[in-house]
Amino acid sequence: MFNTALKQKVSELEQQLGEKNALLNAIGRSMAVIEFGLDGTIITANDNFLRLMGYTAQELRGAHHRIFCEPEYVASRDYSEFWQKLARGEFTSGQYLRITHGGTPVWLEATYNPVFDAQGQPCRIIKLANDITSRVLADQENAGKLQALNRSMAVIEFAMDGTVLSANDNFLRTMGYRLEDLRGKHHRIFCEQDYVRSPAYAAFWADLNRGEFASGQFRRFTRDGRAVWMEATYNPVFDAQGKPSKVVKFANDISDRVERYEAEAESARMAYHVSLETETLSAEGDRAIREAAAEMDRVAETVQVSSRLLEELDTRSGEIDFIVRTIHEIADQTNLLSLNAAIEAARAGEHGRGFAVVADEVRKLAERTGSSTGRISEITRAIQDSTKAAIERMGDTARQADRGAELTNEVGTTISKIHDGAREVVRVVGQLSSIRESSAGH
Repeated sequence: MFNTALKQKVSELEQQLGEKNALLNAIGRSMAVIEFGLDGTIITANDNFLRLMGYTAQELRGAHHRIFCEPEYVASRDYSEFWQKLARGEFTSGQYLRITHGGTPVWLEATYNPVFDAQGQPCRIIKLANDITSRVLADQENAGKLQALNRSMAVIEFAMDGTVLSANDNFLRTMGYRLEDLRGKHHRIFCEQDYVRSPAYAAFWADLNRGEFASGQFRRFTRDGRAVWMEATYNPVFDAQGKPSKVVKFANDISDRVERYEAEAESARMAYHVSLETETLSAEGDRAIREAAAEMDRVAETVQVSSRLLEELDTRSGEIDFIVRTIHEIADQTNLLSLNAAIEAARAGEHGRGFAVVADEVRKLAERTGSSTGRISEITRAIQDSTKAAIERMGDTARQADRGAELTNEVGTTISKIHDGAREVVRVVGQLSSIRESSAGH
């Protein structure tokens, strides 16, 4: 009877021991395991630990735990208290920075487990560890990025219903609030009431609750009612089940930039209107210049015709002068002949008296003809002199008219180019104005 019970008990113990060994083997396969004495000397370590830390079993056996630690930590009070707690049988766990045989830092998520003897006294320490270096470095990098964002940007956190959870100093300064004034308040306090009541605002928060990211330029209002423009992103944060748990907003105050955009847009609009006026004026100038050029061409043509008529008049005056001189010569000869006739009539006495009267009349007629032709010659020469002067002036006027027409045509060409340039300016400024207004609208 006693032997049967003993055998059963031994069998149960063997089964429990087998289960515990199987459990320890499973732990040994998946984790880095090392055993220490209560003073920190190394008893043994499994292959996972040896590979992780770059040692052999012979190099570790009898060495102290401090070989895995930084010298500053080993010399500290914290390190002494760490081993004192373990020697008292106190369990400890956490994330630990350790150094491999090659001097490379590694991060371990580990538990230090005191093992007790039959009298309940701690007799050794078993450390179970996992290498979490990659995760810790990634977390540190992310934490560094978040710290950088927190220093340089306005950051605020919202619950999924839009109530404020927290905000950093940059946000509080930008918006003029204290954290205690904001915590628990709704996001709507930063918005225009018309927008808050709009379907767009409801859709904005509905999208965030579905985990959708939002970004853009947003017009918000400070505590004292001043409008500020924020370039911001609203970033849903997901819990372990993949559901949005809060929203983090990162923002920069771009009010100065938006004001510059608005001022530039206004300048662009003014430039556009000025360009339109310039185009209109240049078109009118182009039309007026072309009309003036046509008129100058007509004037030049008229002057040229008048010049030709004056030249013809000069020619005719020359012909008249030639005829008058001929008549004058005939009158002189007639006067001479009448004088001879009078002499002959006087010699003839009574018989030549009638002939003398006729000769005298002819002489008088010749004298009057000579006098008249002289006067005509003077007038004709005056006409010729005036005509020549008029032809010279008309020639100058014709040349000036031609030059004026040429210059007017050159001005017309220049005005046409200005008009084309003004039209292109209108097109470019119109596009620029549209781009500015579109940028300001976002």
